[in-house]
Amino acid sequence: MQIIHKKFRPHTLEGDWGLLIGNFDGVHLGHQALMTELIQTQQNYGAKSAVLTFEPHPKMILQPHIPFTHIYDEETKWRLMAEAGIDACFVIPFTKDFATFSPHKFLEKLFAFAQITKIIVGYDFNFGKDRQGSARVLGELAQKAQVDFTQMEPVKVAGLTVSSTMIRRLLYEGDFALAEKLLGRPWEISGEVMQGRQLGQQLGFPTLNLLPKVLLPLRYGVYAAEAKINGQTYAAACNIGHAPTVGSPLLKAEAHLFDFNAVAYGEELSLKPLRFLREEQRFDNLQALKRQIALDVQATKEFFEKR
Repeated sequence: MQIIHKKFRPHTLEGDWGLLIGNFDGVHLGHQALMTELIQTQQNYGAKSAVLTFEPHPKMILQPHIPFTHIYDEETKWRLMAEAGIDACFVIPFTKDFATFSPHKFLEKLFAFAQITKIIVGYDFNFGKDRQGSARVLGELAQKAQVDFTQMEPVKVAGLTVSSTMIRRLLYEGDFALAEKLLGRPWEISGEVMQGRQLGQQLGFPTLNLLPKVLLPLRYGVYAAEAKINGQTYAAACNIGHAPTVGSPLLKAEAHLFDFNAVAYGEELSLKPLRFLREEQRFDNLQALKRQIALDVQATKEFFEKR
């Protein structure tokens, strides 16, 4: 899949394109339904399929005072789109100036941006300044431009409408099983194993550490998790947060893998939280921290024994 970072400039793309428009954080079952519909219809047109998305997420510009959490980082999102069969992702810079575009100005630039044969949007789609543009407005203007337009119905799972907002809520609440159903896959954190302070090793509980690339929709604390590295899966006790006892400024995931004893710096590590165990907390000294880690490890082992 091509990843094309472009500003909204006329005639910068060759060929005919079918578009999905949105942020696509999570690439969940609702997004997957949109992509399937687009790919099937574009085969009829002989055109390529693309997702038009924005970077950074509009809420990070429009509501900078509110920390915004992501289900996935950009690289993971793009990988999932590629696996679904999308030909390209157009990444449009979202700026304060872009946010002032009226619905008509947005569509004027969109239709000049590429030769579009089809546009598909989700059930909750709005666009333009203050989200004034509706799917109805887009459909009317698309018809005038002789562009086929479809607004998809919501996808529901277990009585819930599938949305990125709902999935973030479920992850924060620790309902990973239901989040998995809405995503269509288990939710994982992935990254390269980084060298830390070796504190876990000193305390008798060595950890593999990674730095998430985005702010995660999780409570900071300890989780029972599955860890995957070098094709093997291990049970793990995992702390996600800022390690307040030692005062880390960075958001980290620190996983103590059971029955694992190897140097893994630079290796790809995936962590799948399964159960929230406790909130992150600051301890008065390292001995108190060590005692609590031992309890966390025991609680994790008991979780896996009962699973």
